[in-house]
Amino acid sequence: MPLRFTALEYLLARLNLLPTPLFDVPLSAGISTALYTACKLGLFDSLRTRGQTVSELADRLQCHPQGLLYLLQLLVSSGYLRQHKGRYYNTRISQRWLVSSSRQNLIPYILHGPDLANIWAHLDEIIHTNQAAMKTPYEESTTTAESRQLLERHYAGLAALASMIGPEILRRVPLPQPATRLLDVGGSHAAYSALFCRAYPGLHATVIDLEAGVEAGTHTVQRLGLEQRIQFMCCDIVSDDFPEHFSEPFDVALYFNIAHLLQPEDNQAVLHKVAHTLRPGGLLILVDQLSDQRQRSRLSTLTTQLMQLSVTIIGGTCHPFSDVRYWLERAGMEQIHKHEMLTPGTCFVTARKRNETKKRSGD
Repeated sequence: MPLRFTALEYLLARLNLLPTPLFDVPLSAGISTALYTACKLGLFDSLRTRGQTVSELADRLQCHPQGLLYLLQLLVSSGYLRQHKGRYYNTRISQRWLVSSSRQNLIPYILHGPDLANIWAHLDEIIHTNQAAMKTPYEESTTTAESRQLLERHYAGLAALASMIGPEILRRVPLPQPATRLLDVGGSHAAYSALFCRAYPGLHATVIDLEAGVEAGTHTVQRLGLEQRIQFMCCDIVSDDFPEHFSEPFDVALYFNIAHLLQPEDNQAVLHKVAHTLRPGGLLILVDQLSDQRQRSRLSTLTTQLMQLSVTIIGGTCHPFSDVRYWLERAGMEQIHKHEMLTPGTCFVTARKRNETKKRSGD
């Protein structure tokens, strides 16, 4: 992504004199593999505090110096490293996004990259059938070590995305005060619940998800020391009547990156249950990629289209805002608003639970 054309290359591409398709395949596959390999080695962590020579890095990472040099040179050319007087340094991009001590560390998502790439092996099937060609990680059997590792990488990758998207939502959506109870629907890794709880000291969260998701979230909560403020309930949000398990209403509900996994009728049914758990005036926040959201750039367009295609392969779909608004209205929500996010291709929707007493008094 940091790769930049020179002025001449840009002009040749605009004039269709540069054979860009010739470069798309090797560059995209090669750079993504190099990035994955560097993260797996811990290369960017090794350069977090100071620059190092090839020999120093080879000793530390237990690599052959010449083989490692090829990787380092590629990462310099693609914008992830810089080289000065024989030493290699992280660029600002790598220091922010690819160092494990960073709050916005995306390494787990990069390490999940090959699993995501496997989805595209089924593209031909979708083109010819428009039917789901593979299962989601949640639907796969977890009886083998390989399947369990896949699910662990999946949840870790989603948690890494939360570190990027979550802070913007916190800044832009103040919670109703005094908010003390938050419901995280399908929240698995609990990263969003953790962000909200750390921002609001009086807030307690309940995460509901399948058993594997609860297990992943438990590890997150234990690592952050939030066991007293975040609890879990194991359930299937589609088939289980989870509202009956809560004696008190919630002030806030999160429905983050769930909608694209479910068909319209399932989303409507689940959101009806979510709304039932909220107090009158309670806030619901939905995050997803919507098929009709305004595209501010080619990157936004590509991100949304790739998301639409990939979720279709696993049996989901990106829904238009008109559908989301209909589901929420039917669930008894009002003040429904869509908000574009800085992250290309992503938006969030806010809604308030209708106050039936107020409505009746106004009739």
